[in-house]
Order: sequence, then structure tokens, then C-alpha cells
Amino acid sequence: MPYHPINPHLEPFLPYVEKAQTSRLEVDWHFPDNLTKPISLDALRSWLTTCDRFHAAHCGAIPSPRVDERPAWLVDVRRNCIVPWKSGFVYATLSYVWGKAEGFSLTGGTLDDLLIENSLNHADLPRTIREAMALVAALDLTHLWVDRLCIVQDSESEKHAQIKAMASIYSNSYFTIIAAQSHDASGPLSSRTLSNASPSIWDGVWRRLHSLVSRAKRPGRPPSDSWSPWGTPQTHREVLNIMSVDLLRSVWYSRGWTFQEFLFSRRKIVFHNNTVNWECHCTSAHEGQQSFPRRICPRPPVNHASHGLEIDQWPNFHRFARLVSLFTTRQLTFPEDVLDAFAGASTALARVYQGGLITGIPALVFDAALLWQPYHPMERRRSAAVPEEEAILPSWSWVSWRGNIHSEAWQSGYDYLKMHSESGKLIPRWTTSPTVEWYHSQTLDSTRTHIAARASEWRIRFGDGDVELPPGWRRIDRADGKLFVHEQVPDKQFWHPIPIGLGDGRALRSRYLHCKTRHAKLDVFPNIYSAFASGCAVLALRDPNGGFAGCLRINSFRDDVPKGCLSQSWHLIELSAGAVHLGDPSMAILDHPFADVFDEWSLPLWKRNGSVYEFYNVMHVEWVSPGVASRLAVGRVEKRVWERVAVERIEVAIG
Repeated sequence: MPYHPINPHLEPFLPYVEKAQTSRLEVDWHFPDNLTKPISLDALRSWLTTCDRFHAAHCGAIPSPRVDERPAWLVDVRRNCIVPWKSGFVYATLSYVWGKAEGFSLTGGTLDDLLIENSLNHADLPRTIREAMALVAALDLTHLWVDRLCIVQDSESEKHAQIKAMASIYSNSYFTIIAAQSHDASGPLSSRTLSNASPSIWDGVWRRLHSLVSRAKRPGRPPSDSWSPWGTPQTHREVLNIMSVDLLRSVWYSRGWTFQEFLFSRRKIVFHNNTVNWECHCTSAHEGQQSFPRRICPRPPVNHASHGLEIDQWPNFHRFARLVSLFTTRQLTFPEDVLDAFAGASTALARVYQGGLITGIPALVFDAALLWQPYHPMERRRSAAVPEEEAILPSWSWVSWRGNIHSEAWQSGYDYLKMHSESGKLIPRWTTSPTVEWYHSQTLDSTRTHIAARASEWRIRFGDGDVELPPGWRRIDRADGKLFVHEQVPDKQFWHPIPIGLGDGRALRSRYLHCKTRHAKLDVFPNIYSAFASGCAVLALRDPNGGFAGCLRINSFRDDVPKGCLSQSWHLIELSAGAVHLGDPSMAILDHPFADVFDEWSLPLWKRNGSVYEFYNVMHVEWVSPGVASRLAVGRVEKRVWERVAVERIEVAIG
């Protein structure tokens, strides 16, 4: 297997890679290809004890979680029964794929029986759970939390309460077993057995085997002392990059519920592809790693209010975009559960973003966040178990769509950050400015609540002039303009202040957006284009005089766009205004940092005009009932065109 590095901008929230050591491998690495080699329990114990000794302030549990954030029940792996949670209990958690595997579960009818010692000996438990219980006992713990046995499955009230507590349950566990080896709960943790043998017993065997194989003559390949049949990673980090990609391809990683189980677990023992790895808040390690850092963790301590989720305690929308892009590909048996599956992250993020989150969209940067785009055509999540009108799956929010979201389309949402490209060049400004007053509601007739996008307001209020700054902020005057620094984030420079420390923790769930906005109908040119960087189709909008007006990115592949749509008019509503600095006129426009987002720049119809590209962000909608629209696509119309054609305003509800 050749080694392929992971792009740095993809590292946040990916397994292993941000915390891996860069030191060189002590011995050549390979995926285990001999299933008779046991997994060393001593190695697992060493990971845990080292973390206990050096990372306690970072990876330890919250001393006393609130009553509504505690497990209701635990599995006692020594007495083989269910027990109620008690203060002081130390427990492990299991993250696995339930799948279609049949088996026993906790219900109101079985609860009394399962409180009896050894009752689980006779229960038809899936293999994954049985082996997790055995591992917990082998690692000298007594209690395990697993949803199947620790939530009363036919009690809607307990189920709802425990789902709300999921982030706390996982973040307060001593460690989490990640069972990513199998497709469902009927499979093993690993095809290899567990052993108390020291890994050093086996290291010599593998070194001798590698020495023999690497010196063997192979047809068609010249002899080389450096050739390895297992790939070419040279450092522990490179090994864990390979491990990360392998885990990303597992069924376990594709499931919606495992997303927050992984995010909030402070210590993880991860089984996949017949190997086992470690990750905690401070470090990561692979099974063949002989050196484990025995030093105090240099990373900042976790914030207990966020249940250990490694998010910045300021509105870093750049990191938010990466987090969401890793979630939107996840599958859910019941798509209407999507907000529950993201609930732990939503609650933690809402404590950072002023105004909280509204169906997954931060109010602070609402106008920019509404401009999300598909990277490849995405599938609409449709309710499977409840009526559509009861599910909260609005077309305007990314939560209602499954697939690859184009996180770079959100870059104007963090235009307050001074950022540089990987080559070190300053990234130009791209701003989104509100032109519409937005309101949200749970139903069409319920109370409408105003959405205050404070980031844009603060840009206007504090970005220019010498006004008194909000507490914690200071100005840096430079020859090329002003920069701002906040005392809580001294290593970041901002183009303008933003609200920090003002999050209220509200993760709201609304079906409808309401506004009064300008609208217009435009025709399209007869050609269907492919987006410059994504897999979606692009349509070029035409103004009434036959000139180029703008573009829409369509949630479809180019060959799948019906030809009949080219002869229809497209109803557009205004979302916001935008402007982007085009940079040096001598630079090819497709070399611009935003070229993969601005689809129109690659079209032969678009003409560069001036140093700043000004436009209006628009949404193409269809009307599902009188006054109620649904999002079909988002794009841009050039400012001069939109101000000429969009002369009327309408009241719109978007569902």
C-alpha cells in the first residue's frame, strides 16, 4: 500500500492524524496479515495507564455530571447483569454498528429480570457486545454502557432523555471501545484474539519475517534493500494517516450515530481491519508503536462545558465547516433522527456562537451559512418513521441533505479571520452582507423569531474608524490597514471584531424561514456546464437583454439535468449581497483561491471587470404550496443585473 498524505485542511476532527507523532518508525510497519498474532492486552493497558498519569487534566471525566447527563443503567460485566448508575461508578462505553443483527435488548418487560445476577449469561447478545464485555473485564473495569442494554428501548421518555445525554455519557466514560471491524453487531471486535503476551515477544518474529521477505527475489522487480511489501510510511504519523483513511472507509464511520460517539469520547480504543489503535485528547498511537509519549500534554485543556469536544471557545466557522463536511455523508436508518445524531455537537457549538444554532445554521453568520453548496449531488433526507410534516428536515438547511457538502462555499462565513493559503499567500476578502431580515418558526402559524447575524453587524460597526472596541479587543494599526486581536485568542488576527464569549447554548429546531425579499425570473443559456472543481452541473443565467447574468449550481450531474429545464424561466429570490476581491489582474482567475467555489469564473460567458466582483446571492425555489417555497439551488447574479431586474418584493416562507 503506497503512502498518501492527508491534506492539512482536512485534518480537524479526522481520526488520529492531528495528534500523531512525527518521529520515525522503530521497525517497518504493515497491516497484520497473520491473524494468529494476538492483540496485546498489555499494550492497551499501557495506553490507559500512560494517559492516566500524564493526561488526567485533559482526558479525565467531568467530576460530577448533572443528573440529566448521566447514564440510567450500566452493564456489570462481572455480575453479568444490568445495574442502575451510581455516583463513583467508572464505566467504559461501546460505539458500534447495530445494523440488522438480531439479539436481546433492554425493554420495560425485561428490566426486572436483567437486574438479577448472571441474567445476561442466558441472553442472546450480539457477538460485538459479548466481546466488548469481555474486554472491559480484562482491562479491570466493572461497568460498560451500551445503548442496546442501557436504554429501555420501548420507553420513549427514557430514550429521549438518554439521547440528549449521549454527549455526556461518552465524554464521561473511562474509555470508549470503537468496534469498526464488522458491518454490524454480529461480528467480532477483531479476527485476532486478545492476549496478555507482551508485544515485544512478537516484534522479533515480524522483524525476521520482514527481513526474509524484503530480500527475496520477486519476478519483475529489481532487488532493493529499501523495498517493503507493506508500503512505505516512514513515521508514526504516516502510519496513522493510512489508518485514518482505512477507518473512514468502514461501515462504522458511515453511520450517523457514531459521529458524536467518536467526537465526545476522550479516550478511544479503536478496532478496525484486524488492528487496534489509540486516540485520546492528547495523542494517538498505532498497535506497532513502541514509544508512547510519557510527558504532560502540551495541548490546551478541554472545556467541560463542551463535554470535551475539541472546538475552539470562539466562533471558528472555518472549523465548523470542516466538522459539518464530515457529518453530512453519514447514513441514518431513520433520516428524521439527523438533528438528534448531531445534537451533542450542536449544543457545544451553540455555547460558542452568539444566537446559537437554528436547525444546524449558526445565527451569528446566518446569511453566509445559508449559502452552503453540494460538492457532488446530494440526496434529500426523507422521513422514514414519522409523517413528513412532523419531521424537521427543511430544504434550506444542510442537515436535510446527505452527501458531500462543499465546505469551501462557506468561506465568506469566516471572512473576519486573516488567513493565508498553504503557500503562505494572504487569502483575499470575500464578504457576505445582509439585505434581508430573516425570521424562523417551528410551524407556519407559530411565533416568528428574528435572526440576528451579528458578525456582519460588528464588521460594519467596529471594522472601520476609531470607535471604542468591545471588551477584550485591541486594534493593531498597520500601513496596509487595521487588524484586531482578542485576549482569549492571542494567536489569531481578525479583520474586525466578532462576538466572543457571548454564546447562549440554544440549539433550536425550526422548519420554516420567513422573509420579505426581492425576486425575479431569469432564463438560462442553452448549455449545461460542469462545475470547475465539484461534480455538479452549472447553469448560466441570462439577463433580459441576452447577456450573462450569473449562475446556479444544480444538485445534479451534468448528464442528468433534464434538457427541458433549459427552456423554462427560473424563479430566484434574493438571500444577501456579496463581494470578493479578485486580486492581481495579471493572475489567471482560475488560480484565485476561491476559483473552486465561483463556478461562473470558469464559464466562457463570464468577463472579469475591475478588482472587486460584486453580486447578489440568490436561491432558486419551487412553490410547494401558496406562499411556501422549497430550495432547489443557490447561486449568484451580478449586482448590476439583479438591481435592474429584481424590482418587486414578496413575502416568502421557505420550508
